[in-house]
Amino acid sequence: MNTIFRSAGQVSEKALSPLKAQPLLYRALQLVFALAAYAAGVYLVDLATPDARIPVILFAVYFLPAVLRAWLQFYWQLRGDSRADSVERPTA
Repeated sequence: MNTIFRSAGQVSEKALSPLKAQPLLYRALQLVFALAAYAAGVYLVDLATPDARIPVILFAVYFLPAVLRAWLQFYWQLRGDSRADSVERPTA
C-alpha cells in the first residue's frame, strides 16, 4: 500500500513540476481551486438541506481555514516572504 501512495506522490510531483517552477502562478491556482471547492461545498450543503441553515454555517466555518491558508500562501508568495516556501503542513 505504501508503494501505491509513493507512486501516486511521484506522479503528482511530476505533473505539478511545471507549475511549481512558477510559484506565484501555482499559489494563484491553488487559491482559485480552494475558493471554487469551498463555494461548491457550501452550495451542495445548501441544496441538501434547503430549510436548515445550521449545516451550511457549520460547513462554512469548518472549511474556512483551508481557504484562508490558501490566501495566506498566495499573499506571502506575492510579498516574497519566506513562509511561502514551506509547502508541508506543520505538525502539532
